[in-house]
Amino acid sequence: MHPKTIIAVGVAALAAPALAQTTQPEPNVFRVESGVEFSITHIGASDYVLAWEDSSGEFSSVDPTLVLTAGETYIFRRASSSHPFAITDDTLEVEGSDGSFDRVTTDESVIEDATLKPIEAFTADPAPTDDFIEWTPSADDAGTYYYTCTIAFHTGMTGAIRVEAGSTCRANLDGDGVLTLFDFLEFQNLFDSGDLAADFDGDGVLTLFDFLEFQNEFDAGCP
Repeated sequence: MHPKTIIAVGVAALAAPALAQTTQPEPNVFRVESGVEFSITHIGASDYVLAWEDSSGEFSSVDPTLVLTAGETYIFRRASSSHPFAITDDTLEVEGSDGSFDRVTTDESVIEDATLKPIEAFTADPAPTDDFIEWTPSADDAGTYYYTCTIAFHTGMTGAIRVEAGSTCRANLDGDGVLTLFDFLEFQNLFDSGDLAADFDGDGVLTLFDFLEFQNEFDAGCP
């Protein structure tokens, strides 16, 4: 361990900008690299509205396409009444394009068959319940999924989710594929802002032990 290195980096990191955790590569497509909680409301029986925040800021979008990272934990919580929200596999037949999908089927048994299992874990009932989906997709889950309202004729309340395998090297926080001083700077920014992306020891709080675990993984290098 080299705690003096961490302390020295911490001083320089104060001036370094944090890397974005949410980016928008295309209209109504959002890459959400770190785990967040999506608050889900709706517009009539036509659309869902998803809202979330992370170190990049606050976001709100109508039926967005989400690009999620394997290994991160995402929560989908219904915050308004009616319209149960379910995550399905790619056997659900939809038409349209990113940000504007429609579910083709109005057969509720087909929707149920496509919903990820166990169904109760991948369906969030609306408020006033406090029901939510908590999903940590693995690298094996990489692929395309859909979310939809389980009410038969609410076909427009549909969007896409793409899960990407992501990096297997957690210490490569700036995403350039190599470990450098900039990864230390990004770790310090995340830690200072209270972002749990810096929770390297996985205990849900940010402490010196996260610095030590980050340094261990940095010293081990990327596979």
